[in-house]
Amino acid sequence: MILKSYIVEQNIEILKKYQATLIYGENNGIKDDIKNEIKSNNKNCEILNIFESDIQKNNLLHENIANQSLFAKKKIIFIQEASDKIFNKIEESLEKERGEIQIYIFADNLEKRSKLRDHFEKHKKLATFACYKDNERTLINYINNKLKEFKGVTGEIINLIINNSNMDRKIIKNELEKIKNFFLEGKVNKEQILEILNIGSDSGFDEIRDKALIGEKTKVNKLLSQTEILNEEVYLYLNILNQRVMRLYEIIKNSDGKNNYEQMLENLKPPIFWKDKPIITQQLKKWNKKKLEETLVKIGETEILMKKNSYLKNDIIIKDLVINLTNKASIS
Repeated sequence: MILKSYIVEQNIEILKKYQATLIYGENNGIKDDIKNEIKSNNKNCEILNIFESDIQKNNLLHENIANQSLFAKKKIIFIQEASDKIFNKIEESLEKERGEIQIYIFADNLEKRSKLRDHFEKHKKLATFACYKDNERTLINYINNKLKEFKGVTGEIINLIINNSNMDRKIIKNELEKIKNFFLEGKVNKEQILEILNIGSDSGFDEIRDKALIGEKTKVNKLLSQTEILNEEVYLYLNILNQRVMRLYEIIKNSDGKNNYEQMLENLKPPIFWKDKPIITQQLKKWNKKKLEETLVKIGETEILMKKNSYLKNDIIIKDLVINLTNKASIS
């Protein structure tokens, strides 16, 4: 059964009537919102995160479906980073009696001929929907909905939030949390918005990211010692890293083994800002597809680690991640 992401966002409860749901696409912001909404509405359930590699190696999906939860009557399973590689195991597991278990499968872009996508689209007891990249209209609606309780939200303020996020819903969500925590009386104003969003002042971590992805260990260590890593900004830092790594991955994946990166950068859409082209060219020479795939997984695991363990020092986790990327880039 094919659903629409905006319909699900309006009423997440409609997913409960389906045996399992496949959620795919490039918009990780929507996927994160869906995950958080499911968790929020099922606080008394046991929630498990399983990655594709766990299913490939020892089929933890079958094991967790077969075993009854010791902590709650209902169990929710999130399958992360899924692809057609585990289609047969997912199909086999869905055919078994599951009791009080709901399964949500998250994947990147899936082509029309994908076995997973085709199966979930045609099966009436299964649901699937795509999370496409946001446009200006969807982000305006998103911000208006999240700030509907606040006075003083103008079109100019909304545009400031969007422009400062590079059209990334995950960054916008982080910015909205700062706004809600700052304007406790429910009224916002432009001057303070400019201050709390640090408009145009995030170049410090951008430089750390750029030097790390080139593998300049000495420079990175110096920058980390001089830069304050703020706990309230950790998810923004992750997004800054993830966006660049994903951009490098897309370029290399589409290069067909050719190393003519300068020419590719000229033809990229959306285009890369001219000032960034030299640094991105240097970074491309330090990475390959496999290393970038591993790094994207590492960034995702870091985000999950921080969200599941509120007692950890997130600034140290971010620094460790940056050092890990630097070491990886320095290895030819």
